[in-house]
Amino acid sequence: MSAIIASMALSFEEFRSSLLHADSRQELGIQLSDAEAQQVHADPQASRTWYDYWVTISQQATPGAAATAATAAGVTAETVAFGGHDFAQTGTFVGASPAYGGMPTASASGATDGDGKKSRVGLWVALSIVGALLLIAIIVVVFAFSTARHWTKVDVPEKPETFHSEEYETGLYLVADDGVSPCYVDQDWTDCIAAMEAQYAAGCADVELVPAAVTLCAQHRTEIDRMIAADSEGSVVASLGDFGHLTRTPEMATREVSNEDYEPAVTHEAVCYLGFLGECE
Repeated sequence: MSAIIASMALSFEEFRSSLLHADSRQELGIQLSDAEAQQVHADPQASRTWYDYWVTISQQATPGAAATAATAAGVTAETVAFGGHDFAQTGTFVGASPAYGGMPTASASGATDGDGKKSRVGLWVALSIVGALLLIAIIVVVFAFSTARHWTKVDVPEKPETFHSEEYETGLYLVADDGVSPCYVDQDWTDCIAAMEAQYAAGCADVELVPAAVTLCAQHRTEIDRMIAADSEGSVVASLGDFGHLTRTPEMATREVSNEDYEPAVTHEAVCYLGFLGECE
């Protein structure tokens, strides 16, 4: 029966339908379990692979059970006369059955999965390292800003103000008595009083005096008042006293005056991070 089916030209769709029946698979020489056959049938690509495989072994098969068995075993043998000995030559059947479902073998699949897992592990390790470095960088930046020291840096030092001395009037006046009486002997007493009043007015009146001048002017005022009290008709000056001419001068003092040359320091606010970054002292 197997030889009959093998000699018949099955279409691809007929081959796929035969996969669902154990008897048909056995007659076709397809070694698959029911579950595997159903999965191959459901996968067009796997079905095509098995169909091509079946066509190949069908074309290579020879009539007779022995040839069929030899083909299924994938071994051919021929005896060659060579130097009086029999030489057996074996060769692997070129139409070896495909892996289940026409898919990669378990070892190849395992290798691929292993490479994928290694790749994913390497990626996670790299991402973990990058994440750790970023976290450390963020912590360092936050710490640097929270502990930053702000201070005032002097770019150009301050230029101190300089001074010079000058004299000025204090607003007070000095009064000096030269000791030479403004009167003369035999002068009318009233005229002498007038001369004394004139000296007092010129030296002591209407100004603010230094303490010594206040005392001197008070003495002159007392003398004038005494002379007025002693005045009488026909009286003349018999002798000259100690009160003389009064001279008034402004009091002078010395003070320090700025040269208006002060220049403030040129500064700016500096920041020092971690004790060595930025502008540190």
